[in-house]
Amino acid sequence: MKSIILILSVLFLLSSTASAQDSFIESMNKAKSDLKAGLGDLKYDGSKSTYFQVKKEVTYKEVEVAVFLRENYHLFFDGSPAPSKVTLRIFDKPADNPDRIMLFEVKNISGKQKSVTVDELKEKYAYYVEDPEMLKNVYVDYEIAKGKPARAGVVMALGY
Repeated sequence: MKSIILILSVLFLLSSTASAQDSFIESMNKAKSDLKAGLGDLKYDGSKSTYFQVKKEVTYKEVEVAVFLRENYHLFFDGSPAPSKVTLRIFDKPADNPDRIMLFEVKNISGKQKSVTVDELKEKYAYYVEDPEMLKNVYVDYEIAKGKPARAGVVMALGY
């Protein structure tokens, strides 16, 4: 009898874990479809879903985005799948470069949608360099605040 209860308990635990992961994946998919629907007159050019684990210490993720392929890129972000505070920053160079310039920041993207155009990024970049057209790639950094361990993510979509 004890073994049957143990087996049923394990099965219940596994099914509830799978259900929690399914709801997380659904929230990521919903964020992506919401961003695509919110493009308006812009054409969709792709997306990047960044998954991460909220931990008991601050963690970082970085994504490189090529912005030289189109003239009029818009970057859209949806932080609704992130239950804890996530700071979003966009730089001109990767994290290992000490001379990088921060071009955009959102202190807490969790539960929100934000957007920025490449023209706005180049405008800020022009304060620091002579030729803002040299901005070919941007680096999106996510700073994930410490918190209760959980899966989380941010979705980015590109429109032009």
